[in-house]
Amino acid sequence: MSVSPRLLLTSTASLLNIACNARTATFLQSRKIFCTLEPTWQQLLLENLCKSPIWKALISNYLKLVVSMDNSPSRQKCTEVKMEPYFDTCYNQSNTNTMCDLANALLYCQTDFADTTHNVKANLCTADTYGNYIDKKRYKTIRKWKRIEKDRPSNNMEDFFILKLLSFNILAQNLLEDHSYLYNHNKKALSWKTRKSLVIQEIFEAEANIICLQEMQEEHLLDFVAPFKQHGYEYLYKKRTNDKKDGLLLLYRSNEFILLDYAKVELYQPGIEILNRDNVGIIAKLALKDNPEAQIVVATTHLLYNPKRNDVRLAQIQLLLAEIERIAFIENTTMGPKYLPIILAGDFNLEPFTGVYKFLTKGSFKYYGKGRSLEPSRYRSLSNSLIPPRLCVTDNCQHFNILTQRLQREGTGKVMLENSESCLQKLDMLTPCNTNVLQQSANSDTDCTQVIEIVKGHSARFSSGTLTHPFDMRSIYTHVGAHGEKEATTHQDEWITVDYIFYSNVQPLEKYVLPTVSQCAELTRIPNFVVGSDHLCLGATFQLPKKKSLL
Repeated sequence: MSVSPRLLLTSTASLLNIACNARTATFLQSRKIFCTLEPTWQQLLLENLCKSPIWKALISNYLKLVVSMDNSPSRQKCTEVKMEPYFDTCYNQSNTNTMCDLANALLYCQTDFADTTHNVKANLCTADTYGNYIDKKRYKTIRKWKRIEKDRPSNNMEDFFILKLLSFNILAQNLLEDHSYLYNHNKKALSWKTRKSLVIQEIFEAEANIICLQEMQEEHLLDFVAPFKQHGYEYLYKKRTNDKKDGLLLLYRSNEFILLDYAKVELYQPGIEILNRDNVGIIAKLALKDNPEAQIVVATTHLLYNPKRNDVRLAQIQLLLAEIERIAFIENTTMGPKYLPIILAGDFNLEPFTGVYKFLTKGSFKYYGKGRSLEPSRYRSLSNSLIPPRLCVTDNCQHFNILTQRLQREGTGKVMLENSESCLQKLDMLTPCNTNVLQQSANSDTDCTQVIEIVKGHSARFSSGTLTHPFDMRSIYTHVGAHGEKEATTHQDEWITVDYIFYSNVQPLEKYVLPTVSQCAELTRIPNFVVGSDHLCLGATFQLPKKKSLL
């Protein structure tokens, strides 16, 4: 049994007339009527709509006819709908059981909807397999840019550069497929082709000049960055170590920034149990193209997932901060070391106000005697030593060799972390520290605290049971909404926050508002046909002072 061409045309015209009706209630009523049809008739109608070669042309021509009769702004929006992602996934010729959801094939336009900020022309409503509908307009209403400080920025904005940063775990397709049991909702929303389009669209709509992405699958990299290259972005990429297929991607606008220095940090260090995970980090030192003296350090990372191993994440952060310290350092002053502004963003896989979060935001954390969760525990408590001194990373998150060279104005200044991309770095592992740190470590109990004086008044600590760092780190987000309800960035058995943007020595202006837990419940499950990942993206704008030229 098949649907005749005449019936197909009549049905399509009727459905589109409903879709472009000026009132949402009419569309919702019509959608309910459609859902009451017998499944056979639903299947026949939608299957033929999707298979028909005239489908795209019919939409375009029919909507033009509508506009010619009524040239109102609300009707004009219907001619500019971007349906490509949904046509691509609507009907698969190799699978005759694949069907269009009504929500994928049809759209509706509301007279009161206009997003002039991001030039969004259509409001798309999509359905998951449980019949829950995700309203893109509603999502956009939740995700707004909001001022952080009540004080207005300086009136003389010529003295400042507005840096807008977006951070997003985009969910590597191989990880989605390897853990498919976690994504047992609408399968049509899970293809990379569908998700990629949604992710790229959301990134571009943010209009950020620096973008930090996690879980960027290496085999998708060149295709993914192509549109960004066309829009003037350059990038750094670092795959996770060993056999992992995804990594980090940092993009920046090349017409606004110059890349002065960078580091691709491997948090996997051979032969060290607490550092035997394949996580990585990227650190970029950027200067304003118009004012090269105005510089900032931007870093992104994706830490270990295992919820029980906060001790591993603490060790990983110790290494990452040591590399950030090396790149962000400007000079020693009588008031202490001076650093460039720093932004650290990514998926940290930890909840707010837990051990690693406290360490980052308070600058100090005592891990000695705590359990692997970094909470008090009677069992398997941590010793004084978190990472071995042979890595030459001090308990103040500084490279001992770098610190020695600064203070003594001599020495090698070599970093003792292994990096699989650098043969030279591997050879450096054979070179001892500038003092006898390695020898002391080999000849003594590894749990014994070591304090080594570099110059008078300056010492380095190893295995002290407490970590410190020299930055005044703060979080862009407070992790609660206006009424005290928790915000969330992903769903892991429940809606929680694991993604962050931390900053130091730079003035924040706005943040991309995160939904609360109850608002997240309205999104049903992610990814879906509105959100292309299993994480929500984060964003912030900062006011970076422009330094006057010395000429």
